Amino acid sequence: MAVKIALIGGRGQMGHWFQRFFTAQGLEVLVADVDTRQTPEEVARLADVVVVSVPIPKVSEIVRAIAPHLRPEAALMDLTSVKQGPMTAMLSHFPGEVVGTHPLFGPGAKTITGQTVVLCPGRGERWFSWLKELLENAGARVKVTTATEHDRLMAVVQGLSHFTLIALEMAIRELGVAPKDLEDFATPTFSTLHNLARRLFSQDAKLYACIQLQNPANRAALRALEDSVADILYFIQRQNADGLVKLIEGVKEGFFAEDNDKAEGG
Repeated sequence: MAVKIALIGGRGQMGHWFQRFFTAQGLEVLVADVDTRQTPEEVARLADVVVVSVPIPKVSEIVRAIAPHLRPEAALMDLTSVKQGPMTAMLSHFPGEVVGTHPLFGPGAKTITGQTVVLCPGRGERWFSWLKELLENAGARVKVTTATEHDRLMAVVQGLSHFTLIALEMAIRELGVAPKDLEDFATPTFSTLHNLARRLFSQDAKLYACIQLQNPANRAALRALEDSVADILYFIQRQNADGLVKLIEGVKEGFFAEDNDKAEGG
């Protein structure tokens, strides 16, 4: 089936990545961005599938602008790391088929083979099935879930993990520890965490800020982290070794119980 794709925000890193991907699948791709001759409205009017790849706070504005120009039989999709807000915007402004999409990889990935892409059904089955088949045939792992469940899990996978790394580096700076000392005295665990933080800080700060601010499930995840820190500090401040050991053992038991359940199920 000859399918024409419109990428709104196609000059961004992920937009450009998917431009190459769709082109490699033999699809015609139209790109609109702030520096392109064609406007988002113009390419949306011409496409079978319109993919929005813009910063999360801009999604609603862009969707509202292009939705009246989409053909009724077309599909509207997004490429954002938060799903509830973008999905609500797309479903509210466009009466046709809607699919929420979140690639769980960055623009540095050389191929989609082995990479995970989350799909959130919005409205309609035709284009959802088309996209799922396209991704799977290219070698991607496709996970299907709701927007609410996606955001709940990503609040841990992204929100909680990014927050922890940012807080770690802020604390190191506050302590005034020299970078040379960190290198000379680093353990493997610290080196792993510090390198992860370095990778995070080498990328777009606005993206990571949006991930913290735009996912409504982050609040519950960060409250859980705050409660956990308070529990650990309680035992440290009282020099209660038995209580701290019991706390760690409880986490350990739950951690390895999941592994055992997987092993028994497999």
